Amino acid sequence: MRRSGDQLFKILSLIIISLIILGIGSAMSFVSGQQQIVELKIGMPDQIDNFNPLIGTFAAAGFVRGLLYDTLLYVYNNGTYGPWLAESYSIDTQNLTITFKLRPNLKWHDGYPLTSKDVVFTFNLILKSNYSDKLDKWNLRKYISDVYALDDRTVVFKLSQPFAPALFYVSALIPILPEHIWSQVDPTTFKNMDNPIGSGPFKFLRYTPGVSIELVANPDFFLGKPKIDKITIILYKSTDTLMLALQRGDIDAITAATVAPELVPVLIRDPNIRIVILNGSGVLRWIGFNNDKYPFNIREFREAIAYAVDKKALVNTVMLGYAWPATDGWIQPLFGIWYDPNVTYRPQNFTKANEILDSLGFKPGPDGIRVTPNGTRLSFTILTISGVTEFERSAELLAGWLKKIGIDAKVSAQALGTVDQLEGVGDFDIGFMGIGMSITTDVDWYLYERFHSSQAPPIGQYAARNWARYRNPEMDKLLELERTTMDPDARREIVYKIQELIAKDLPVLTLYVKYSMTAYRTDRFVNWNEAEGPTSKISLLQVSPKKPEIITQTQVVTQITTQTQIIGQTATQVVVQTQVVTQTPSVQTVVQTVTAPVSTPAPSISSDVLIAVIVVLVIIIIGLAVYLMRRR
Repeated sequence: MRRSGDQLFKILSLIIISLIILGIGSAMSFVSGQQQIVELKIGMPDQIDNFNPLIGTFAAAGFVRGLLYDTLLYVYNNGTYGPWLAESYSIDTQNLTITFKLRPNLKWHDGYPLTSKDVVFTFNLILKSNYSDKLDKWNLRKYISDVYALDDRTVVFKLSQPFAPALFYVSALIPILPEHIWSQVDPTTFKNMDNPIGSGPFKFLRYTPGVSIELVANPDFFLGKPKIDKITIILYKSTDTLMLALQRGDIDAITAATVAPELVPVLIRDPNIRIVILNGSGVLRWIGFNNDKYPFNIREFREAIAYAVDKKALVNTVMLGYAWPATDGWIQPLFGIWYDPNVTYRPQNFTKANEILDSLGFKPGPDGIRVTPNGTRLSFTILTISGVTEFERSAELLAGWLKKIGIDAKVSAQALGTVDQLEGVGDFDIGFMGIGMSITTDVDWYLYERFHSSQAPPIGQYAARNWARYRNPEMDKLLELERTTMDPDARREIVYKIQELIAKDLPVLTLYVKYSMTAYRTDRFVNWNEAEGPTSKISLLQVSPKKPEIITQTQVVTQITTQTQIIGQTATQVVVQTQVVTQTPSVQTVVQTVTAPVSTPAPSISSDVLIAVIVVLVIIIIGLAVYLMRRR
């Protein structure tokens, strides 16, 4: 009996332990289900240079920097300024000062307070430090004499002379940096890739080169914690794979201006995808000539190339109509009053192009390729960006047109980082590039850095913007006059003259302006802000998971239906739909729940199923116990 009792005790202990394990497992499953992280996935080209707001140039990395760091004010897509880190500001035109009042209780991501001292530190790095020569790309030192704090929340910018774009540069372009971190580094070389500390709505979690960038919501953000817990930015080597990922539902949105035109008809047919064209902005595609190299240093030679280009063909063939031919004066019609309507573009004219080349003494050789007066063949390389279909197609078309006027051109497609470096140091002949244009940015930013001779160092030294190395004393005078002219009408007339000079000299050749076209999915998240852009900072503060949809209708039926459907091979979307229809003439309710995509979604187990499993296990164990006791 004692032996049987011992055996029974062991069996009962086994039953109790099994029940405890099952209970703990189900509890853990319930808790993990309740604490599921809301993750938004955004697709973006893999073009990351660094996360340093003072030296970064790549637009893709700039998107990330914009979520991590904040400026004093925010410029909305309609061009108006609104409060951001600063809750208010005032301009004293007589004393030439701009005063900002910061919001109370601002914090950096690491918990340190953000005060006016950080604002002063940030601008003194640019204006009054050992690094100013490299950081002050806009020559702000000529116009801003001092930046000082009146208290922890009040900062004053003192100008030495009138400076028309002052508000843009000090409040909307340059983000504020934490002094306790940046005072310990060299800001001209610091890539800031390991743990960028800012004040923005999202905090840095992880960067996996070539794969992704992970950000998490900032609970201390001054406008409140974002409604999504995490943003994972997936990096893609080509725009084609990026667009396919959006179609498959691997990502929820793409960054602005990355919609491939050939996929627009496909995306439009998908009810879960919306395409948005942002007003007041566009993306300019253009080629730069190496103005320090013969024969590109000859204005007439550059003009001959301009006449060889068919901008309308680029718009229709490459962009399938989702663009418009760019005017030759750099500033485009989207800028409204700042665009000179008298500046258009040169239509393709091979006759004129050949006449110009003949007049320069470049005669056709035996193979049809022209030679210079000293006998050198006109053979050059067109540098373009790989992985971006429109750049590669445009370069091939350009090479074909140049051949028709006796210029041999070979296309070299390289990664953006390589192209940027080669163009920056002047190691190129003709180089493709693009730049986003928007009315949110003062027109000076598009002109001074790009065309002032102070921004054109000798070949071998890196030039971030004026890598075409255009130098013209007349242009320098106009750019400096435009900056100090406070009357808007008078300033506009100067900007008109700048456009006319660019169109005449052609240091660069604009090609087309593509629509600023982006896209996002509607099946998992709601509250996207289309006016500001679906992936703008404002939008990502508002975006939230899609809630259960309740549809009410009156119907008399007797039916209970439960349906579970898994869509897609990778379980990127799970839809659970339950219909309960009552017997009385009342209500039919359809509840639809859509969860965010997860890489390995765990199946959901209802409480009834869990209880049934426990009961079956208990019965089996008791049966086994009885069987063993009878054998004894």
